[in-house]
This record gives sequence, structure tokens and C-alpha cells, in this order.
Amino acid sequence: MSHRAALLLVGLALACGKSEPERPPVAAAPAATAAPVEPAPPAADAPATPDERKVLAWLDPDSPAVAYMRLPADLEPEALGELFALPPRALALLRAPLSLESGLAALIGPAAPPPEQWLARDLVVMQPVLARGPYLVRRLQAPRADVEAWLRAGGMDVETVEGLSVWTPGPEAAEAPAGSAPGLPPALVFPWRLVFLADDLLGAFSLTEMGNGLGPLTAARDLPKSELTRTIGEVVAADPGLLLELYVQGAMLHFDLSDDVGIAKLSLRRLVEGDGARSLPRHDAAGIDGEVILQPLGDVGEAAAALEARTPAGATTDVLRDLYKKVAYTQDGPIVRGRLQLAADDLTPLRRGGGG
Repeated sequence: MSHRAALLLVGLALACGKSEPERPPVAAAPAATAAPVEPAPPAADAPATPDERKVLAWLDPDSPAVAYMRLPADLEPEALGELFALPPRALALLRAPLSLESGLAALIGPAAPPPEQWLARDLVVMQPVLARGPYLVRRLQAPRADVEAWLRAGGMDVETVEGLSVWTPGPEAAEAPAGSAPGLPPALVFPWRLVFLADDLLGAFSLTEMGNGLGPLTAARDLPKSELTRTIGEVVAADPGLLLELYVQGAMLHFDLSDDVGIAKLSLRRLVEGDGARSLPRHDAAGIDGEVILQPLGDVGEAAAALEARTPAGATTDVLRDLYKKVAYTQDGPIVRGRLQLAADDLTPLRRGGGG
């Protein structure tokens, strides 16, 4: 696919995604579990704050796969992506934040609070064209000095590269901290390199990246924004209920379809039962309103029918199977659109440790 054709397809997907279908009724929801002890939750009725939007400045303008996220900590992003039939290349973006958190927890062990308490929920993740793995940028909710002390306790070394402090698992720590996999060197426990982009912004990328690995981040800092990155910024600023905005373009395998797809787009927004307004309270009892857009490279009608018939892969619960059946897929010109609204109690099988 040419660069010009890809941009035209992205424009098409964005235009199709701006429609507002009628909201079906949603059952009343029970209160969710208590919020983490720290930090304090955001104020109600507030859109993404300027601080939350700071991560958007680090989206590589040339990346064909990008996502902005501020999902609740107990939800499994990958499970949500699988529910909405994302192809594996898009699911990799949703898998990365939890991989980073679990790696940090294993590396640092009891020397620090759990990473979900000092890594903010707002983040960007991207897969640059020539990169070997995803890049993440997350905002910190702990002083930089504390985070640096925790990284040192985990056996990480620091060096200054292109004016930025870059942290790498060091060879002097012989084993992983107590409570994690014993006998493993830090590079296996935590295969990431970290970089402080600001005192309250932390970047992460694979240890296997060529060179110093900073290219996509410095490009985001130094080059003009692309049409895609500008659009994501506008969507985030305008939608107070936004939880996830993900775009991936370029021919990609889809396990449920006989043909590849050229675009995948997933939008998740907070849904408060009984409130059809766009300015929605930001609290834990909210459900989720999700819409996926896929642009098949084969027959669109056949793709819509195949997605309607899909079931969860592998052994799973009846509850999860029922959720898959509730996603409504329709052909909309050259794309397939899928839509599902989830009340708060519907989210149980999609939470960490959840089940049906």
C-alpha cells in the first residue's frame, strides 16, 4: 500500500468513525471496586487534562500504529481488543503497557510500590515502522528522584544519550529481586530500556532496538506532527469520556478473516447508564461504549459475516462467549463497523483476575 493510499484510507476510517449511532438501553450497574490508594482519582466531569495529554507530544509522526489509552487499572486492554476483533498487530499495542508494568514489578520487587500506583493511566503506545517492538510513553505520579532510586535498587544503570537519561538493566545485579523469577539476569526479567523525557514523563522501548533506540522519540520531539497524530490529539481533547483511541494501518493478518485488513481502529468511551450526554462523569461505576472499524482488503460482506460468527479462541467461559455474540457488525461501504455497549457488571470477565 502506498503512503498516499494509506492516508486516504485513514481519512475514510476517521470520517466513518465520527457518526453517532443511537445508544441502546443499558442495564443499571453496580458500584465497582475501590480506586487505588494513590494517587487521588481525577475530578468528575473533567475531560483529559493538559497533563494527561502531554504524552501525545511523543507520538512518532511516521508510525503507522498508535494508541492513546487511559483505561482503568483493573481492565485488561488486550482482552478488550480481542473482544472487538482487533488483528494481532493491533493487539500488540494493547499488550505492551501490562508487559511493562509486570516487568517493572519483577525487576524492582518490594523496593517500590506496585508500578500501577506511580505510573499514570494515561499513556501512548506506538509501533514505529523499523522498530523491533513497541514504544511507550507514560506520565509519572511519583517524584523522579524516587523512581530513579527504585530503578537503581532493581539493578539498572543510567547514561546520558542525546541529552536524555537512559536506563538499562545492568550486569552487576546477578539475580532478579526477591519474589520474582530466581536466577534470571535483569535483562531477561526486564527486557526494556527506559528514558526520562521529562521529570514526569517516562519512555520505554525494547532492549533489542538498533542503535540507541531513541530515534522515534526524538522524531516526535523534533518533527512536525502527522495528520494521524494531530487527529488523535483533537479527539482526545474533545471527548471527555474517551478511554482508548487506537489506529493501525497497513496490510495485516486477521485470524478470523480469509483476507488481510488494511485499517483497524478501536474507540472506547466511558458510558454512564442513563446518561446519553457526551460529557460523562469519570468514575469507576461507568461502563464502556466501544466501536471498532476494520477495512478488509477482500470482500467486505463476507468479512462482516465472518466477524458476526466469530467465537473466543481456546477454552473460555460462557459469559465471555455471550459477550462476543453481542458485538454487532455491519457493512458500511468499504468498511466493517462493530459496536457494543458494556454495563459495568458486563466488564467482570475483562478485568484482571475476572471470570464468568
